[in-house]
Amino acid sequence: MTRLFLAHTFVLVFVALTSWLSSSSATHARDYVLTIGGGYSPSGNQASLENNVVFSQRVLRDQTLSADQNVVFFSDGTSPGKDLQVMDPDSVPKANRLMAEFFGSTDSLGLSYRNHNIADVRESTEPANIREYFQELKTKVRSGDRLLVYVTAHGSRSSDRNDPYNTTIATWNNSAIRMKEFVRMLDGLPTDVEVIAIMVQCHAGGFARFIFEDGDPDKGLSKQKRAGFFATVHDRPAAGCTPEVDEASYVEYSTYFWAALSGHTRTGRAIERPDYDGDGVVSFEEAHAYTILSADTIDLPVLSSGEYLSIHSRFDEDDPELLKEDESYELIHQFATPSQRAILDGLSEQLNLEGDERIHEAWRRSQSDRSRSRRRRRSAPEDELRRRIVRDLERRWPELANVLNPVAIELLTSRADEFVEAVEGHRDYRRYRELLEASESDADKEKVKYERFVRIADNVALAENLRRIGDAQKIAEYEAIVRSERSTLSASANQNK
Repeated sequence: MTRLFLAHTFVLVFVALTSWLSSSSATHARDYVLTIGGGYSPSGNQASLENNVVFSQRVLRDQTLSADQNVVFFSDGTSPGKDLQVMDPDSVPKANRLMAEFFGSTDSLGLSYRNHNIADVRESTEPANIREYFQELKTKVRSGDRLLVYVTAHGSRSSDRNDPYNTTIATWNNSAIRMKEFVRMLDGLPTDVEVIAIMVQCHAGGFARFIFEDGDPDKGLSKQKRAGFFATVHDRPAAGCTPEVDEASYVEYSTYFWAALSGHTRTGRAIERPDYDGDGVVSFEEAHAYTILSADTIDLPVLSSGEYLSIHSRFDEDDPELLKEDESYELIHQFATPSQRAILDGLSEQLNLEGDERIHEAWRRSQSDRSRSRRRRRSAPEDELRRRIVRDLERRWPELANVLNPVAIELLTSRADEFVEAVEGHRDYRRYRELLEASESDADKEKVKYERFVRIADNVALAENLRRIGDAQKIAEYEAIVRSERSTLSASANQNK
């Protein structure tokens, strides 16, 4: 009886201890958020960067993070100086806007500067402040905690031709944080802290290699679990930085990424949640897929698992076991994840791609000559209409040949209504405006959608090839990255996955 009683008591204690350890671990699993935003100087600190931070903070507030868990570094920090570049063309009288459009230049029209309006900014984005943050963070984080890093800033190419992925985040006072320095900052944190990065600066794709030791694929995967989502590849600029204040006109990467996670656009309009796998929550991976489908920009988005595949998987025309680059759409679709299928199907519809050879067709169209599209744009129909409107206005008012002529000045002041009516009432004005709005970078935007389609198809094939190559360690590493990419903003949702 005694042994039975002791055994029963031991079981109860073991169960209680296991339960305590489980609950203790759950309470230690906290999310920390680091936001690095803004430009390198007032002239490079556009209003859209401020609004990106405001939008992301609005989404993050729903996660009820405490102040010490959610830290923002923005431009010049708490300095009261005018650090933000703002453009509000609607603040300029219409007559002045039309005069600039047809007889001058719209550059910097409505431009002004003010202090940023980001609440509770910790400090400027200068590298020393970011380093100090990481030194402080490593004393707080515990096993199982997670760090979410959001960067909405400028960025530049690597200065080293032999190391093209060591791109930068531009920080205040014309300083910068390079990819490999960022990796060293992360290395100071415990290895069992997970890191999720969302980066929308130009050349952000260089940071996709932060998943490797020292940012170097030859040194293997970092011991720290890392995954990231990047607006574009390492050797291209990204869309979106603008001093314009009208957020409804923003089309950059994080506009769609945060909308997907929150279910609302910047302007508060509800969207259909991109829950492509039907599990009831929207993951980071699904938000990335939604952005690829929805963002009408020049961006070619990258995610960390795709970067891993580009290094550790391959196509091999001589190996019958591996998928080729020109496989049928049906086969690729079969191996795709729900998010990848959503992209492939959605872009097929947008680009009018049909049939089993559509991947090859998308590749062919993605190779179109950019210079040829630029030559077409130089003689675009809207340019001819603009010249026709200018000629007719100058026939009516020859003095418009010089916008400082007293008659031109009258048309901007006492006779402004007369001038506006003459421009907007011109027989070609409405058509000119329609063509202008439709033509802005259309060729490049369409071309990059073909590139997005091919990139996703390649990722599907490379993932299947990695499994067929059969390197158990590489497969496990890849699957660990994918699991991180499929996590969500909600800690409870992640625990249920």
